Formats: sequence, structure tokens, C-alpha cells
Amino acid sequence: MSAIVFSLLQLAIPVLVSLVAAVYLREVIQRLLLDLCGTGDRAQFWSRCLIVAMLAVPLMLVLLLTDAPVCAAAEYAACTARVLRHTLAWTAGGILLAMGLMIYAVARYLPPEIERNASS
Repeated sequence: MSAIVFSLLQLAIPVLVSLVAAVYLREVIQRLLLDLCGTGDRAQFWSRCLIVAMLAVPLMLVLLLTDAPVCAAAEYAACTARVLRHTLAWTAGGILLAMGLMIYAVARYLPPEIERNASS
């Protein structure tokens, strides 16, 4: 596999995995944010911000922290596997980071009675 094709694959993986996660969570997030924000426009804005974060954070981590795919293009199976493993790991870490930041932000605005009911 050429270095260009492998580089494109390394960029496509975080985008596709993030899109699947965003589509899966979109409806639930929209309802939660509608309840917290009060209006559909506000909920839509924050929902879209989260989706952008879920796409950008994994891609940024992959671009910054994974190995260059040049060795993988040289047909070394171990190198190819390592690059793909790192790409998938940083993609998952990026999605978890984006979701964790969103959970933290939403939890700060939950009414106190919801927090007490959840802990009992």
C-alpha cells in the first residue's frame, strides 16, 4: 500500500468512527440538551458543537500522536499493525475525551434534586 493511500486511511478512520458515534448519540444528546437549554435552537447549537468536538478531537490526536505511515507503506506487517493500532487507540481516546468534557459540562448544570436522586 502506498504512503499516500495509507495516510488517507489513517485520516479516514477517526472521521468515520467519530461519525458513527455522533449519529448513535445524536438523538439522546438532542433531547438532553433540549431539556437543559430550554429552546430547540440552543440545544441544536450545543449538539452541533459536540459533534464537531467528537470529530475534531480524535482527528487531532491521530495527527499529533500516531506514527507516520511511511514504514507501513514499505509492506512491513508489524509496522502496519502498529500504526493501525495507534490510530484506533487515539481515535477511541479522542471520542472518550470529547464525551467526557461534554458529560462534565452537562453535569455542572443539572439541578440538585437530580444529583441527589442519582446518588441514592
